[in-house]
Amino acid sequence: MKMKIVLTVLFISIVFLRLLFHVSSSVLYIVPVAVPLLFLFITHDKADSVRLFMCSLSAIPLFPILVTPLFYALSLVLNDEYLRKVFHSRIIVFTGIDGSGKSSHSKVTAEYLRSIGIDCVCYHFFKHPLVTALSVLKARLKRQPVKGCQVVYTEEFRRGLRRPSAFLRPIIQFIDNWIYIGSRLIINMLKGRWVICDRYFYDYYIRFKCLGYPIPKVLEFLVLKLTPRPSLLIVLDTNPLLSYKRREGEHPLWYYVIARKEYLKLAEKLNGVVINTMRPFDVVQMIINRVIERTLLKR
Repeated sequence: MKMKIVLTVLFISIVFLRLLFHVSSSVLYIVPVAVPLLFLFITHDKADSVRLFMCSLSAIPLFPILVTPLFYALSLVLNDEYLRKVFHSRIIVFTGIDGSGKSSHSKVTAEYLRSIGIDCVCYHFFKHPLVTALSVLKARLKRQPVKGCQVVYTEEFRRGLRRPSAFLRPIIQFIDNWIYIGSRLIINMLKGRWVICDRYFYDYYIRFKCLGYPIPKVLEFLVLKLTPRPSLLIVLDTNPLLSYKRREGEHPLWYYVIARKEYLKLAEKLNGVVINTMRPFDVVQMIINRVIERTLLKR
């Protein structure tokens, strides 16, 4: 109730300024920034700061005065409890070389969180609908069978990496990741859920890097800076030789060695937690649970 009074007073003040006083446009554009930031600085209340921002948009001269009540109405309709639930959602990412235990530990972690009353969902992000559709279309146009993973380590594949168009594949994959991963993150975070990710944007980027694709510098920036930052990044680490044996030679041993180095660099860049999985499963899971309790549940 108090917040609704604040929103009403703010809206009336803005309309009063716009109708009765000559206020320069530059001053009015400051209002949607200054008011929510000042409120956030004083109260640390993110949810109500969003409502204030919505109401403050009525100060922008770009919008006709008759349209401004819509911003006020929207700020009233937005429920602060709902917004707080959205802000309390978390993203936990499990990443690491193949065979390190990402899928198993992500599922058990989701079960653990549900057992303590946290609404969460677990995704195995190993689908790429856009890339798959384009591969099928290309194969049909050339009247060739769709190529599988086994062609990655052939000489033909190596020649393909030297083509000028080779850099397009990582970019298309990034767009694909945003379509598939990004949409699911947004939908679940708007519901206030915690999202457990088995693989993430980083895994695809590291894979292309290890395979020798020419990756534009801007793509690294997009992957590391312009993707939803995990609330907790867990890098599961293990011996490359062990992964090679677990995956039955899916990739050459050198691939696992290079990938492990890249994942450790990723953990350093993004302050990820590195957990050695060359221990009993229950012991590793206990460590994961403690990390979550220490970093996320105590906030």
